[in-house]
Amino acid sequence: MGEHRRTASTSGVRRGVSRGPVVVVVVLVLLVAAVLGWFALRDRITDEGEQAAKACVEGDAVLAVTADPDIADAVRTVAAAWDATAPVVRDHCVTTTVTETASDVAAAALAADPSDAAAGPRPSLWIPATSADAAPLIDARRVDSTPRSLATSPVVLGVAPTLADTLGAAAVGWADLPRLAATPGSLDAIGAVGWGSLRPALPAGSTTTAALVSVAAAVVDPTASTASLTADQAASAPVVSAVSALSRAATDASPTPPADAAAALDAMVQGGDPAAAPVHAVPVTEQQLYNRITEGQQLAAFRPAGSTPSADHPAVVLSDGDATGRAAAAAFAEFARGADQQQAFLRQGFRVPTADGTTEATPPSVAGLTFPAIGQPAASPEPAARTAVLDVSGSMESIDGSATRLTNVTSALRQVIGAVPDTSRIGLWTYSRALDGSRPYRVEVPLTEANSESRAALDSSLAGLSPATATSTYASAQAAYESAVQNWSGDGTNSVLLVTDGPNDDTSISAASFLQSIAAASDPARPVRIDVVSLTQNSDIATLRSLAGQTGGDLVEVSSSDPSLTASLDRLSSDR
Repeated sequence: MGEHRRTASTSGVRRGVSRGPVVVVVVLVLLVAAVLGWFALRDRITDEGEQAAKACVEGDAVLAVTADPDIADAVRTVAAAWDATAPVVRDHCVTTTVTETASDVAAAALAADPSDAAAGPRPSLWIPATSADAAPLIDARRVDSTPRSLATSPVVLGVAPTLADTLGAAAVGWADLPRLAATPGSLDAIGAVGWGSLRPALPAGSTTTAALVSVAAAVVDPTASTASLTADQAASAPVVSAVSALSRAATDASPTPPADAAAALDAMVQGGDPAAAPVHAVPVTEQQLYNRITEGQQLAAFRPAGSTPSADHPAVVLSDGDATGRAAAAAFAEFARGADQQQAFLRQGFRVPTADGTTEATPPSVAGLTFPAIGQPAASPEPAARTAVLDVSGSMESIDGSATRLTNVTSALRQVIGAVPDTSRIGLWTYSRALDGSRPYRVEVPLTEANSESRAALDSSLAGLSPATATSTYASAQAAYESAVQNWSGDGTNSVLLVTDGPNDDTSISAASFLQSIAAASDPARPVRIDVVSLTQNSDIATLRSLAGQTGGDLVEVSSSDPSLTASLDRLSSDR
C-alpha cells in the first residue's frame, strides 16, 4: 500500500526523484486562488457599499443656501454642478436650493428668534456680501467654523469714465468725498468743469455701508491704518459731520432714493450728459460694474485713495442646523472652492484665490475696469461701529428743508404740547442705543398732568435734544406701550405717539416677535393706541402700519419740513 501511494504521488514527474516541485506548485495555486478570492470579496464589498450609498438609506435631504444677490447666480451655477455629482452626505441624497436675499435683510432674519420667514427658508449655508454682515453671528458663536471667502470683489465708486480720470488725477480719497459733496463747485475746482459738486447715491445695502465705514475710518485716521473702526469713533463729531454731509448730498440729489445700486447706476447712464445726471457716483463692487460694462454701458471704477473695502462673500455654515445640513454646507463650500468651480465666479466678474492662497486670479480687463492688486485692505469695523455709521447716514442730523429733521420735529412738538388741554397727561421718551444704561430709551419727562411746570420741562427737554446714532424702534416702542398700559387712565383716550425717521436696527427683535409682544401686552380693559409718524421712506413701514392698525392707531408718512407736520401731530395727539 505504501509503495502504491508513492507511485501515485510521483506519476508524471520526470526522473521520479523530486516531489517538492509538485508541492510548491500546489501551494502557489492555492495562494493565487486565495488572492483572487480576496480581490473578488473586496470588490463585492466596495460595490455593495457604493450601492448602499447610492440607495441613500437615510432618504433625501435639501441643502438650503441663502446668498447675496451679487453672487447668487454664480452660486446657482456651482450648485447645479454639485447636484450633478449626486452628492451623498451622512447617507442622505442631497440636492441644493439657493435663495437670493440681500445681506442686511438676511442678517436681521438670522439674528431673530424665530427667523423671519419673509427672508426665505432658514439656511444651513449663508453667503453674505461681506464678513462684516456675518460678524454678529460669528461673535454670538452661531457658526460652525471660521468662515472663508468664496470670491471677492473690492468696493469702488461707479462713475462716468471722464469723472474717474479727474478724481484719479486729483488723488481723491475716501475722506475727501464729504467735502466734494457738500461744497458748491467742488468738482469744477479739481478739473471736472461743468459738474458742480459731487452728487452721490447711497442705496441701502452692504456695499454702501462698507463705503461709509471707509469714509469714517479715513476721517478718524487719514493714514489708513489697519485698526478697526470703533463705536466711539463712529459716533464722534467729525465722523457724524462727514457721513451726514454725504447723506444730505444724496438726499438733495435724489429726494426719492434709488431702491438699490442697480437703480442708482441706471440713473447715471440713462441721461445723455453724465455731468447733468441726478447721480454722479455710486458705491458698488467691481463685479457689479463688470457686468454693466461688458453689456456696453459707459461706466468706470474709481478707487478712492486709502484702504480698500471688499465684498469677500464668506461661506458661513450655521451651527443651529441639523448635522446633515451642516455637513452638506461644509462639503458644498469646499466643492465651490475647486478649480473648475472658480471659473463660474471669474465669469461673473469676481476675483478668486489661487491654489497657493497667496495671490488672486482675476477676470479679463474691460474698458473702464482693470483689476489691480489691492494695496491696503480695509479692516473690518466693530459691529457696533458699522451700525452707528449706518444710523448717522439717515439720522435726525440730516437737513430737511431749511433745518435738520430734529429741529423741524421738536419745533412742531413744542407747538403741539403748548396746545394740549390742561386735563391731559403727557410725557416724553427718546430712544437710540444705550441711552439709559443698557436700555435703548430714556424717559425724559415722566407721564404727568399737562400743567405749566410739566410743559416747561417738556419744552426744555425738546430744546436740549441732539441727534443720536441708532434706531432701536421695536424695543423702545414695546417698553413705552407696556408702560402706557400699566399706567392707564380711564379719563379719555390713552395713546403712544411714535415719531421715527428710520427702520429698526436692533436685530435682537424680529418684526414678527415685536408685533406679537405688543399683542401680548395689550389689555382690552386698558386700551392704548399707537399712532406713528414716519418722516422718511422707511423699510419698516409695513410693520409700523401693522403696529398702528392692531392697536387702533393711525400711521402718517410726512416729511419733517412739510407744513402739515404740526397739524398731523396735533391730530394724532388729540382725544379722537
